[in-house]
Amino acid sequence: MKKDQKKKDNIILKKYIPKLAKHFKVRELTKEDLKPNRDNEECFIIKEGSVLARDRTGKTFSLDHGHPIGFAEAMVSRPYELEYILKEDSSVYTFKSSSIRKALAVSSSLTRGVAKYTLDRIFNTKKSKTYHLIDDGFLSKQVERFPMRDFADDETIFMRNQKPKFFFYVESGKVELHSRTDKVVATYYPGDSFGEMALFTDSYRSATAKSVGKSTLQLVSREYIKEYFENEDPLVKFSLVCILERLRAMNNLRNLIL
Repeated sequence: MKKDQKKKDNIILKKYIPKLAKHFKVRELTKEDLKPNRDNEECFIIKEGSVLARDRTGKTFSLDHGHPIGFAEAMVSRPYELEYILKEDSSVYTFKSSSIRKALAVSSSLTRGVAKYTLDRIFNTKKSKTYHLIDDGFLSKQVERFPMRDFADDETIFMRNQKPKFFFYVESGKVELHSRTDKVVATYYPGDSFGEMALFTDSYRSATAKSVGKSTLQLVSREYIKEYFENEDPLVKFSLVCILERLRAMNNLRNLIL
């Protein structure tokens, strides 16, 4: 019963897979598919079965129904960052990596920016000076839609388990994310953004955000994101959700959101 409920509630299986039949094939996953140290021509969503993922420190987590494998690597044409171990007979929805890259290349500046920022977080890549939503002048072109708001020292920006209304771009100051045990799990500075994951994956906040000293943030509303994002190709929206789910898993491995 629990497995059936999990399958029903998974956003990838419930919302996106039914719209993408022309983009995937269903087949059995093999050990050959999961070999490291090579560029992979395909990426996967688990339909049935399970796979164990392990990072370089030896930390592991399990992937099952609806979990993505290889989408982040597909977007940047690189070998698997994680080691994947087939735990049981598993079937997958199989997508061509080249199709994912082509779809993203012609997506909006907002989507490309969020994807780039997400991939940098996944792979711990050092960011460039012109970056994320600044690229292509996205924020400056939409300034009337995205109001600025000032926050005082230690003021709460959002709470853990809240439904998101905005994601945020740091104009000045500093913001910290706190876990349920009040551990600081991430810090954001001018040029960074945060809070996208809950908006794009339609989930609740996994941490509490607080201003450190005075900060000024630009607010991008849920309504605007929905209006903007809904015009994207379903394959693009699906791919972005897949890498955000990968980032969620990486955060858990790194003990960031606990």
